[in-house]
Amino acid sequence: MTAKTKNRAMLMILIFLLLPAAISITVTSATVTELYAHPEVVVQGAEVSMSGKASPNEVVWIYSSSVPHLPVSDGKYSREFNGIYFPKGEKVFSMTAEKIEDIRLSITPVLWMGTVDYPLDGPRGATNGTATLSLSFPIQGVDLSGEKDIRVYGAAEDSATSVILEFAMAIKVTADSNGDFSSGIDTSGFPLGELLIFASEKERTVHIVSTEPSVFDTGSRMYPSIPGTHYGKIIPAQTIFVHKLYTYPCIGTVGHSERITISNASGWTQTAMWDGYTDGGHKIYFADSFELRQGVEYNYTIETSSYPQIIHTSHLNTNTGTITCEKFVDVNGKVYKDWIPAIILS
Repeated sequence: MTAKTKNRAMLMILIFLLLPAAISITVTSATVTELYAHPEVVVQGAEVSMSGKASPNEVVWIYSSSVPHLPVSDGKYSREFNGIYFPKGEKVFSMTAEKIEDIRLSITPVLWMGTVDYPLDGPRGATNGTATLSLSFPIQGVDLSGEKDIRVYGAAEDSATSVILEFAMAIKVTADSNGDFSSGIDTSGFPLGELLIFASEKERTVHIVSTEPSVFDTGSRMYPSIPGTHYGKIIPAQTIFVHKLYTYPCIGTVGHSERITISNASGWTQTAMWDGYTDGGHKIYFADSFELRQGVEYNYTIETSSYPQIIHTSHLNTNTGTITCEKFVDVNGKVYKDWIPAIILS
C-alpha cells in the first residue's frame, strides 16, 4: 500500500468515525450444526477456543456477548475494558446500553491518532433509553487489530441507579472443505461473569473468572467396590463451576459413571450421560456448564459401572464442601448407607 493510499484509507476511517447516525451492521452466516467452546470456565486473560461444523466453505459469524451492569454516580456511568484483543480480519464490535440518555466510547490506540473518541462530534443520544455504537473493520483495506483499551461512558436516565451494557464482538471465519471451522477469543479485558458464544442458532456459555476455578474433589479410595446407584447430598463451601464429572476407577478396571443427576429444592436439575470410552471413559460432560453455589444443598444420583472407587463413610468433608450418602443400591439390590462415590466435579 502506497503512502497516498494509506493516508486515504486513514481519512476514510476518520470519516467513518465522524458519522453521527447509528450504524447498522448486517451479517449473514451459514447454518451451524455444531458449536463448541473450551474451556467452559476460563481465567480472565486466557483464550477460549471455539469450533464447530457448518456447510463446506461457507462463511460463519461467531458472536461473543457479555452483559455487565454499570453503577451510576451523579447521573453518569463509565466503564473501562483494558487490553481487549481485536483479532485480524473481518469483525464487528458493538456496545448497547439501556437506561441511558447518551453513549460515547474511546479507543486507544487507533493508528497514529492515539486515543479516538467515537463519535467524534459528541455522545450519541438514546432512543427510549437505549443506544448502540457499532464499529466494523477493516475499512478501505485498513484493519484495526491487536490490544485496545476501550472506555464507554455517558449520561444515565434520571431515575437509573445502574446501566445495562451489552458488550459484543462478532468474528468472521470460513469453514473448510469438510465444514469445520475454528477461532479463538482472548478474554483479556472482558468483564467477569458469563460470556455467551453463539453462531447461527447454536449457543455455548463460558464463565470468565478471576482465579483458577475450584473443583469438588472427594479424593481417591480403593476396594471393596461394586457398580450400582448412589443417592446423597453435596453442600459446596464455595461456588464451583461444573461442566464434567470424573469418576476414580479402581486400578486395572474401567470403573466409571453411566449417569449423573444433580438437583436442588427449587426444582433445578442437570443431567449428563456417559458417552463411551472418550478420555478413558472416566468422564461425563454436561451439555452446558453451571454453578454449584456456596451453602446450597444439592441432591445427586450417580449410576456407576464396572469398579469405581468407593469412600466407605456416610459423610465426607473436603476442602470445597461436604458430601453425604443417603443410600447406595448395588447391582444385586443390596442397600448400604456408607458408600460415597470417589469423584471430581469441575
